[in-house]
Amino acid sequence: MRYKIVIVVSGVLLASTRVLATDRDRKSSENPAIGTLPMENLQSLPYQCECEFHRGPINGATTVFATRRERVIAFVMVDGELVTLQRNGKPRNSSCGNNVRYHERWVGGPTAVVLDLHVTRPGEEACWFKGKMRIAVGGRTTSTSVSGACGC
Repeated sequence: MRYKIVIVVSGVLLASTRVLATDRDRKSSENPAIGTLPMENLQSLPYQCECEFHRGPINGATTVFATRRERVIAFVMVDGELVTLQRNGKPRNSSCGNNVRYHERWVGGPTAVVLDLHVTRPGEEACWFKGKMRIAVGGRTTSTSVSGACGC
């Protein structure tokens, strides 16, 4: 009798392990999910000479990338988790002229974000952009169209 209980328990553990491995395999093959940033997380940090990029209409509910602390750190939501990033190097072009291309790379742990943008509207206090935001986490990648501004 004792022998039968061990076999049943072992069978259940093997089945559970197999299901977990299948879920892990499925997640690793999917693209990372880009979420919108909860504004309450950003409101506690000072806004000074920052960038915010949006997916869809430009408003607080569509922010997918935001910098804080004078562009020292940035935030994105990936797979339901808030990720803090730091810029990797300097921007290739920091001028704000009409149709000027702009490229930045930000990293945080296994997450890398590349902003590949062009200026749509130069201004004295803000530079408006459109383009793509690409996110890579491990071997998984995804991208989305974004628009927004950097300003002082």
